[in-house]
Amino acid sequence: MNNRRLLIVIALSAFTLGATPARANFDDIVRAVESRYHVQRTTIPLFGLVRFALWCVHPGGVSDVQLATFENAHFDDMPGLADIVRRNAGEAMQPLVQTRSNRDGETTLIYARPLGGDRVALLVFAHDREDTTVVRVVVSMDKFTEAMNHPHRVVADLR
Repeated sequence: MNNRRLLIVIALSAFTLGATPARANFDDIVRAVESRYHVQRTTIPLFGLVRFALWCVHPGGVSDVQLATFENAHFDDMPGLADIVRRNAGEAMQPLVQTRSNRDGETTLIYARPLGGDRVALLVFAHDREDTTVVRVVVSMDKFTEAMNHPHRVVADLR
């Protein structure tokens, strides 16, 4: 296969990865939020290329990521929004963290699900006064365990 064809295949794969959900529950959550609150996620140009690169390289044990952000979205019903995430996360997703601040209007939900082999899927929902983010990341179990057992190392590595 010549270089031009290879580049076309890589480009098409990247855009396909960006458009095709790795797990339906992520898109179910995003669609439910968009439908119920009449908001649209912020588009991130060329995010499919990021997903393709992660799929190829696996930096830090990460093999896939999906991201949806809702900027300047003002949700009037945070318990209802959190309920949408819980209902659409899927039965296999188990809650790890659930926090809510009535004073600041912040909510964080983190779910995890083993995928078999040495991978785990994490679903993170975070909302503050102005922005809402839904992230699904697939990471190796080794890196996940290391992060859970030694969170200070992970923070130091990010600096």
